Formats: sequence, C-alpha cells, structure tokens
Amino acid sequence: MNLYQQITDMFSRELASHGRAFVNYQALSGVEVKDMTIDGFPAKLFFNPARVRSVMADVSPEALQKRACFLCPDGVEEHQLTHNWDSPTGHTYYIRVNPFPIFSPHFTVSSSVHERQELLPHLESMLHLAKELPEMTIFYNGPMCGASAPDHMHFQAVPRHSLPIEDHFSTNYANAILVQETDLQTHLAAVKKVLAMGTIPEEASQTGSLTAGASHAEEYEPRWNIVSWYEPAQQVDGVPPIGRPNGLLDASLLDIGKFNTIVFFRKESRPMCFFAPEEERILFSPATVEMAGIGIVANRESFDRLTPEKLRDIIREVANNLL
Repeated sequence: MNLYQQITDMFSRELASHGRAFVNYQALSGVEVKDMTIDGFPAKLFFNPARVRSVMADVSPEALQKRACFLCPDGVEEHQLTHNWDSPTGHTYYIRVNPFPIFSPHFTVSSSVHERQELLPHLESMLHLAKELPEMTIFYNGPMCGASAPDHMHFQAVPRHSLPIEDHFSTNYANAILVQETDLQTHLAAVKKVLAMGTIPEEASQTGSLTAGASHAEEYEPRWNIVSWYEPAQQVDGVPPIGRPNGLLDASLLDIGKFNTIVFFRKESRPMCFFAPEEERILFSPATVEMAGIGIVANRESFDRLTPEKLRDIIREVANNLL
C-alpha cells in the first residue's frame, strides 16, 4: 500500500475503536456552514463547537510548561494510532488522526522529536510529504499563527480541495503569495526566497539566517501560515489536460507534475474582536485554514456575529501585505 492507503486504513481502524475521534468525526456531519463571497473570493464559515480547544488555546510559555505534550508518544490518547513516516531528509514523523477535526479525514504530522514549531528545518520534508500524498493538502501554522502546540513541530494534512484558495487563488482575500515549480529543489529555493521577505533585511543579511529578523523581537520565527500540495502528472486518454477553468495552473506544466505552495504573512496572532467586551466579542483565532478561506467558529454568538464584511476586516487586520 502507498502512504495514502496506509494512513486512511489507520483512520478507518481508529474510528472503529469508537474513541474520541469517532465522536468528533461523527459530529462533522452536523457542522453548520455559511457560504460567503468576499471581494469575489468564495469563503465559508463553519460552526464547530468541538474546535473550542484550538480556538481558545493558551499558548503562553507558562501554559505550555504546565501541560503534557499531546503530540509526544506519552501524551497521545488511548485510542490514537500512529504511522511512522521517514522523510528523505532523514527526519521521522508521526502521522496520527486529528481527534479534533475540521475535515474528514484530518491528520497531524508531528516530528518524532519534541522540538519547537519551526518551519525552515522541516520545509523540505513538507514538500516531500506533499508529493508522497497528492491526495492531501499539507499546511503549517506558525507558533503565533494558530498552532495549538507551538512547543512541538507539526504539520497537518487534509483532503485536496478542502481549502477554497487551492482552486480560487486570490491575493485579495489574505495577501497570499503563490509559488509553483515542477522540481522539488527549485521549488524549495523559490519558497525560501519568498519567506525571506518576512524578515528584517539588516539582521537577516548580517547573519544569513531567515529567522534572525523575526518581525516580533521576542519570537524566533516570522509570522506566517503555509499551504502546500503536489499535482502529479495527469493524462486523459494519453493527452495532458489543457488547464483548469479558473486559470490557476499554467497549462504548459500540467503534464509533468507541479509543486504548489501558498504563503500568508501575518501581522497579528488574534484580531481585536477576540478581546472585545463580551457583548461585542467574536472568538475567532485565524490559523492557516482561516487564511485559506474556511473560518472556524466554536460558539454560536460569534458565528452569528460574523458577516462577510466582518470576516474580511478580520483577515485584513491579521494579514501582512509585503508585496
């Protein structure tokens, strides 16, 4: 079996155990959805109370020290299964069913070593994983950009086409930057070049380190959210397709496969409405999924208060336009 078959088989076996994941995946069928159009971009809002743990996560150093790491082997739940994936880079990762899903299936891909959430040492592995799992989209939440476990390096994997921005790429919604290349190493270099825009040039140029110029002095990494996927070579009756209707892809590259990475730079971790007085508060904590067009809300009042205009304003508040 290939990797996708192995992890989806693991998914089926874990749900058959009727643990927490079974309950929360069953609940996905009852998630209330609002369709929104924001400056021509097709966004969605999900009312998913089971995600309250992530929306309200306290990721302060004090809180992290007090809790057990739920991505380490000793911290996983009773019914959680693990598939070990060895990246060509030499890193090993644990692939597990996310017990608090947004989509079905939904996996976490965590480092086998307890190390902080930091993209650059693992970016190449992220691209290898995308190529090995073309059925899935891989994403990364920065430590101050939605990661509920900033103390343990991890990606997440969800079914392809789950995120609106995959098929309706737009710079209008969240100042997204799209990188596309056919070769992994060329793509890796191109993505790193984009990521370098998120540093303070003087510091970065002096040290040669992308993270040296983090835009917030107390942080070790610039604020960003990342989405990656791989589109393999496609043939239809021996003839490569001529392109997608939305024009996202360059038709000349479709017959040889292509890496796609979208970078969202961030200014703020949470919007001001998250901290507003109770009668005005909207508990909305943007991570990669939100930047890519799917807003997750865990309480009814916030879901009802979020209009297309308000969602647009929130995304613009937390996004950083570096173009």
